[in-house]
Amino acid sequence: MLLNSFLAPQHPVTNMVIKPWAEKIGQVTEGRVKVDVAPSSLAAPNQQMASVNKGVFDIAYQFHGLMAEQVKLNQIAHLPFVNSTAKGSSVALWRTYQKHFVKANELDSVHVLAMFVLPPGVMYGMKGSIDGVDKLKGRKIYALPGVPAELLEAAGAGVVAAPAARSHEIVSGKTVDAFVGYSVSDANGLKTLSYATDVTDLPGNLTAPSFVLFINKKRWDALSEKDRKAIDSISGEAFAQNMKMYDDLEAKIRADAAAKGIKFHMASESFQKDLRALAAPITQEWLKDAQKAGINGPEALEFYRTQAASNR
Repeated sequence: MLLNSFLAPQHPVTNMVIKPWAEKIGQVTEGRVKVDVAPSSLAAPNQQMASVNKGVFDIAYQFHGLMAEQVKLNQIAHLPFVNSTAKGSSVALWRTYQKHFVKANELDSVHVLAMFVLPPGVMYGMKGSIDGVDKLKGRKIYALPGVPAELLEAAGAGVVAAPAARSHEIVSGKTVDAFVGYSVSDANGLKTLSYATDVTDLPGNLTAPSFVLFINKKRWDALSEKDRKAIDSISGEAFAQNMKMYDDLEAKIRADAAAKGIKFHMASESFQKDLRALAAPITQEWLKDAQKAGINGPEALEFYRTQAASNR
């Protein structure tokens, strides 16, 4: 089978998460199923599911943020103040999907294998720390599209929203005072971390990027029950638990950044309170979507938060 990774071969998602999992499939099926990872992406990031359904390749993953119209419920991982670590949030998303969301059939065109969440996004000051809403208001700030951009706009910032891949040209041009929305390990990979003087963390975090991993339904159904069980044994919950390696990478890069002089801060209680007030409408919008899908939103949200916190 052919697996497509739309992120570059050297990106941690490809070389630490996707490739080792693909290799393990050969092992657990005793060589009966072999998964090759395409050397470069065969489709645009937003075309992964459509390409799997058309049979361009068999297995892929897609960013939930690019499926916001079709997949409303899994956007829970992008909400403010709900995440912990990559492992904690990945476990929370998988368990919440299984317990609350699967019955809504939002992903019924494919067979879902796993879900994963990367380390959460933080705030980067380029001229000192971001320690209050006053440091956002009227400032020009790069933000990841979605929750970070919405939150900063609500705070009165002049937001430059663009995909993460374009953030380097914006940040390095020094036309912004700060950048917000992705993890320290991603900032390192995107070559923007060196432009930060300070990093501000939030309990529960601002947002986190989440993904779904899936396979073409016909290809899945054609496998023997034995091989499906073998693949399931390294997918789902096991895949989510394995995201601890991404947390280890995040911790290492944070330590390296601190050694180079970048200062790390936890947001003050008053700053947290102000941000929570600004974030409330974003959460309310998701709760409305859940209600329309026939899901008990408050219960699912509480379950997600609890799972993320207890599995960190």
